[in-house]
Amino acid sequence: MRVLQLFLTILLAGCAAIPGPAQPAPLATQADACPATEAARLTPPDDEAVANEPMEGAYIVNEDSSIWAMAWWTEDAQYPLRAGEDGNKVGWFRPAGIDLEITGRRLDAQAPALEARVPCCYLTRFQSTGLYFPAEGCWEITARAGESRLTFMAPVEP
Repeated sequence: MRVLQLFLTILLAGCAAIPGPAQPAPLATQADACPATEAARLTPPDDEAVANEPMEGAYIVNEDSSIWAMAWWTEDAQYPLRAGEDGNKVGWFRPAGIDLEITGRRLDAQAPALEARVPCCYLTRFQSTGLYFPAEGCWEITARAGESRLTFMAPVEP
């Protein structure tokens, strides 16, 4: 009887030590893998083209503060930049009356270039734009206005 008890004890102890099948680690999303530029909480310049008083918000700003991008997507995961034909409305501040040019390229895979729709005739610093990403992924966006330049990286969701 003692031999049987010893045998069962060893058998049960050995069974408890057998590991189950390994669980795969969750795959990183493009948003996790993208070294996104951090936005700062700032109050933008006062501008007569903007109806309301300037309010603090998320902005990505170049070194000399001549170009600002409203970075609303950095504050709420429910509203990321999205790929597709609906586009993303992004407001900018740039040197008054200087044309704003925006380009973008995907960093993590091949994709057509970003399409930026920059309407004419904004005479003050504020400029509204539409950014249309042809694919999800990690994107580098560059804005130029005269001699001023701002480049940042952002994840784009499907």
